[in-house]
Amino acid sequence: METNREMTGSSTSPSAACAAAISAVLDDDDLLREILLRLAFPTTLVCAALVCKRWLRHVSEPAFLRRFRERHPPALLGFYLREMGSWRPQFVPVSQSPELSAAIRRASVTDGQFFISDCRNGRLLVTDFDPTSCRQAVLSPLQPTCAKAILPPPPKHSLIWFFLSEREEEGSNDGAGAIAVLMLPIGTETKLQVDLLTPRSGVWVVRRSEVILLPENLPPIAYTLPPVRGKIYSLTKSGQVLRLDMAASTSSLLRLPDRVRTDNFMISSGEDGSRLFLIHADGYQLSVWHLPTTSSDANDWLLVYDKIRVREACNRLEDVLVMAVDDSLEFVFLWLRSSAVLMHMHLPSRNEKVYNELNVRDGYFLDINPFMMVWPPVFPVLREEADLA
Repeated sequence: METNREMTGSSTSPSAACAAAISAVLDDDDLLREILLRLAFPTTLVCAALVCKRWLRHVSEPAFLRRFRERHPPALLGFYLREMGSWRPQFVPVSQSPELSAAIRRASVTDGQFFISDCRNGRLLVTDFDPTSCRQAVLSPLQPTCAKAILPPPPKHSLIWFFLSEREEEGSNDGAGAIAVLMLPIGTETKLQVDLLTPRSGVWVVRRSEVILLPENLPPIAYTLPPVRGKIYSLTKSGQVLRLDMAASTSSLLRLPDRVRTDNFMISSGEDGSRLFLIHADGYQLSVWHLPTTSSDANDWLLVYDKIRVREACNRLEDVLVMAVDDSLEFVFLWLRSSAVLMHMHLPSRNEKVYNELNVRDGYFLDINPFMMVWPPVFPVLREEADLA
């Protein structure tokens, strides 16, 4: 009688051989890192980190995260849309990936009435209207266990802007990374006192203050970008860009690129603050420039994208209006003037999406805030050695 070994030709079953092959791969740290590098989203990295302590160690290494970030930029989950007259923003999903469905579901929960003044790294800084008062608060929709952080009452001055810092540790714990820029004209308004504020123990505390001499005949400021690398950029109502250098206590007006001859543009400090971006629309074409924030030449603009044609606008024979851009400068939101339609373009791929179903009444009174995934991912905290064997 033939033995089982003789009948199969091997003492190892197929399932055992498969398990041995998998183990040989997963026990090799170099191969494991290459496999983990091919996961699509930061959320899947967090799931991988829950497998065991060894996997957590690999996915949380700074070198691995840098490679993952280059291969998989943080995804745009969607955007918050608010029309004039409404205090309840609507969340419009962009991604259709099943892996992001839980994050999108959390971002879609917008209880209460509020106006978004800044949106950064999975957090919202809002003017929150509760039944008794109007106040600033920080929301973290992707972290349902994270309580709303109420900011202290603001100083009673007209030129004050509230922002979220890129990293929460830049601000205090009680403000969830919030900062404020306060501008106080001095004397004949040729000087400006600029205060950087952070919340501490229920009050705003001056972290830094500088008096800066202003250019003559400076028009009123329309809006200000978050401070980046010691500099503050503001757009004036005449379409000029004012740069305030806190370290040098100086100011300058940036000359825009020669082709920017209309006010149909936006400025953005980008994701890491190393460059100032300018996104300009001319008819149905888009152009993008950047200016290094470390540059001593305030007019050293470099062209990034040149005359990108917006196909939807070209087909409809109409102009576009620049509405918003995400921090990574991948998605730009546009308003088709004649058709009264909102759309976005993914700049690297030139892919376009039109939101006919939104039935927006007037793009000139829209507030749009792109909402990105959190980066870097928030990994589980290591406990005892036996907890993650």
